Amino acid sequence: MSRVCALIRHPTFKEGQTALAVNYLRVLRMIYGRDLRVIETTGLSPIKSKYGAYLTEALITAFNGCDEIHLLNTNKVLPTFINSLLNHKRIISYQFSYLPKIHGNWEVERVIIERDSNFVVGSSRRIAKLFRNGVFINPPINIELFKPRDKALARKLLGLPINGRIVGYVGDVDEKRGFDIVVKLASDVNNDVKFLIASLHVDNASKDTLRTLAKAIRRGNALLMLREAPIWYVYNAVDALLLPIRGDYPTEPPMTLLEALSSGTPVIGSLSPSMVDYRGLYIGVEDDEWDDVISIISDDGLLRDYSERARDYIVKNNEYSVVVNKLKGLLQRT
Repeated sequence: MSRVCALIRHPTFKEGQTALAVNYLRVLRMIYGRDLRVIETTGLSPIKSKYGAYLTEALITAFNGCDEIHLLNTNKVLPTFINSLLNHKRIISYQFSYLPKIHGNWEVERVIIERDSNFVVGSSRRIAKLFRNGVFINPPINIELFKPRDKALARKLLGLPINGRIVGYVGDVDEKRGFDIVVKLASDVNNDVKFLIASLHVDNASKDTLRTLAKAIRRGNALLMLREAPIWYVYNAVDALLLPIRGDYPTEPPMTLLEALSSGTPVIGSLSPSMVDYRGLYIGVEDDEWDDVISIISDDGLLRDYSERARDYIVKNNEYSVVVNKLKGLLQRT
């Protein structure tokens, strides 16, 4: 009987590509059950170089007798190292970022991934189209964890005002994510609207942005989540989520977008190419239209329509069992 292995890097990290990898890993567990061997590659290599890491991961794969290998968020040249040591192994690569915009020497990486993989699962349509053997499968998400809940109860659990409008922001303090847009809105808006900011860490913010944030906090318009809380309750507590990402995003699609859509939380977002697969499921805003956000979140009918549309789409396309059936069919055909 062939042994199926899945390689995953730092599975406990709180970042988008790891979340995607963990969700795909759950799908693989549902397909293979106890026959799946999970190999965590973090810290395996005694050689402190990327090529040492590649070689170590390939050797570990060989040691485990893997016949079919699923490469989740592992290094992109790993297929070549595996094929050099283990000929005729079945390799399925998973690609979560758009190479031309995110990676240097992307043409080389594309050739390596494409040549040494039986097929490449892209987490977006444009990623899949980069490869001759690329296939798009909707990224899986836990729709029972990220689901609509009672808003008042979620606010009570998080210690937020029960009444009034609350707009949410989830993610790093990073101007590439449009954090400066969020804090500017929070500093300018009247006191009827609050902005809940649940951030992981400061990544890229100017002094002006931080001063604007301080102003919004003093006015009482910006509410910071200073304690760790289940992020799904944040989605349930807000009237809408802001996602003003600038340009391309390292993880595609952003996990924040998927989680909010699954939660039935209306999303007001930019027209980032990294979110193009979900146009029509969130309220798209041009770069010069962010001042209109306050009027958008006052339109209950509009928000309700996007909430229902988004949840319905995610349940039909991104739920674990749906992705299991798509991936299982693909594995059987190739």
